[in-house]
Amino acid sequence: MKILNYIAILGLSLIFTSFCITESKTSEFLYQKWIYEDYQNGNLIYESKRQFKKDKPGIEFKVNRTITRKQNSGWCGTPPIEYEIVYGTWKTISDTVIEMEYKNWKGLTKDTLQIVSLTKSKLILKPIYTLKKE
Repeated sequence: MKILNYIAILGLSLIFTSFCITESKTSEFLYQKWIYEDYQNGNLIYESKRQFKKDKPGIEFKVNRTITRKQNSGWCGTPPIEYEIVYGTWKTISDTVIEMEYKNWKGLTKDTLQIVSLTKSKLILKPIYTLKKE
């Protein structure tokens, strides 16, 4: 009888632990510096680098849900572009959707982005545009 109880407890434990929410293994690749490389078909393409580049924007995702962004310091995108470093936060909305909040020349900005592809060296994000209700 004791053996049946142990088997039942073990079986229930396996069932309940199988319902635990686990974070995707690929998400660990997100925690690094990403340098903007290109814009194709509505997607932002980033490559992993050790440090930000002098003449390109970038973003660093940190494990503590903060971000460091190197971005255009003003509204004009005509060279020569002046860049600034700003700090913000990010959170996951779903397995493939993240939301970033940071300040830029417009004020407090919130971006929603879908992770199209994520590898150790390449990140492809698709902006999700939503209309604000006033």
